[in-house]
Amino acid sequence: MDKVIISEQATGLIIEKAKSVVDQLIENRGHANPPFLPRDFARLLGVKTVLADDLGDTSGILLRFPDGYVIKVNQKHSLSRQGFSCAHEIGHILFSELKLGNYVNSIEHRRLNPDGEQKDHYMARERLCDAAATELLMPELVFKKYLSELGVSIYSVERLADIFKVSLQAAAIRIAEVSSTPCIAILWKPWPKLKMKKLKMAWCIGPGIKQLGGAPYVPVHINITNSSVIYKTYEFDVSTKCYKLFKRGDNIKRLLVESKSFGFGETRYVFSLAFVDQ
Repeated sequence: MDKVIISEQATGLIIEKAKSVVDQLIENRGHANPPFLPRDFARLLGVKTVLADDLGDTSGILLRFPDGYVIKVNQKHSLSRQGFSCAHEIGHILFSELKLGNYVNSIEHRRLNPDGEQKDHYMARERLCDAAATELLMPELVFKKYLSELGVSIYSVERLADIFKVSLQAAAIRIAEVSSTPCIAILWKPWPKLKMKKLKMAWCIGPGIKQLGGAPYVPVHINITNSSVIYKTYEFDVSTKCYKLFKRGDNIKRLLVESKSFGFGETRYVFSLAFVDQ
């Protein structure tokens, strides 16, 4: 199994750099109210222009010129995804300014195939730029303030996504990362075989930005059948509460889970928040 271990020091450096850019923007505009728009950050960092263009399967690209940068984002993507792509490319600018290449080139590898090092370096760099983008669009202190006011629940995901002008997925992940109430965000998607009425876990993140002890929480059962309460959420467009078993290493714990469905037709899916201490 492949596993790339990214330096905590590199992650901390790029997040702190992103925080300093956020502070500069807040000082310039005189308030800390969201949204934090990537084009505003782009102007601070010498980006000449941000263009929406046909990039095929590519989300965004950063072009370097002697007189500044040009960022292109995929015009076929939603506005929230274009925004994250732009912020991600700004992350590449911060990555270069901090000269984090040495951290990436010295990451630990867990591969049986040493030929995968180049891919590992690419993935590590992309994750660092994603971390920067997340801090730019949803600054931790500001996000936690709004999350505290709204309350940590599945109902806050859509509201926070709208306030910060990010995708539902980005908002759900950020809740799991920074919430003072330890929780786990889970995305469930329909089983690819249309005749089977099941949902399958696409990802599971949390609680917290750093997993204490290294082992994450994951549901014991990663497939949801049509008899499950969570499947009813998907089928009938209702929010639900239930309990599910989660495992962390050798330990199994029963957690309260709140779920809500989003999207329509083939793009329908379910987000869940599982609460560790409830």
